[in-house]
Amino acid sequence: MECRKIGILGGTFDPIHNAHLLLGESAREQFGLDRVIFIPNNLTHYKKRTDLSGCEERYQMVKMAISENPFFTCSRLEIDKPDGSYTVDTINDLKNMYPGDELYLILGADSVISIDSWYKSRELLSSCIILAAIREEDDIADLDKKRRELKDLYNADIRLLSFNRIDISSTDIRNRIKKGKSVRYMLPDEVIEYICIKGLYK
Repeated sequence: MECRKIGILGGTFDPIHNAHLLLGESAREQFGLDRVIFIPNNLTHYKKRTDLSGCEERYQMVKMAISENPFFTCSRLEIDKPDGSYTVDTINDLKNMYPGDELYLILGADSVISIDSWYKSRELLSSCIILAAIREEDDIADLDKKRRELKDLYNADIRLLSFNRIDISSTDIRNRIKKGKSVRYMLPDEVIEYICIKGLYK
């Protein structure tokens, strides 16, 4: 069977917004990915935060947001683990689910700079290809230096992903909803409707 290229895009997604979707589509297009899997994080480590939505709400919002893109799918892999999951564990689970396929972990350039401080970073860097999403304001020189360093230390395969960032954040969306301001055009209409029905972020 032919090897497939599978992108992995994890995040809190509280709520998912158009910048997340653009990042996934940019990765798919630039690297010829056959599929991009959106994986909402389990927020066990943030359970004292009262401003964050539950796993089920975030999962449903992601499903709605990606429903019209045949290359996008959503996984419950992390949210169904009661104690949470480290990225390396999620990648290992996906390798078992998709044997022989190439996994592309989509990260922001800032995350790549600090990735060697992550849990089992050596194992993570050797188990998948890293796509580092770069923006105009990112320090490319620092990122290139880090790429070479990680290549020498761990034989890491880190590739640059050009990303025309939309200046949208989930935090800003939550704050705007709390203040009764419009979030139209910041996230899909279906997600806005779901937020209103559920009374999220009030």
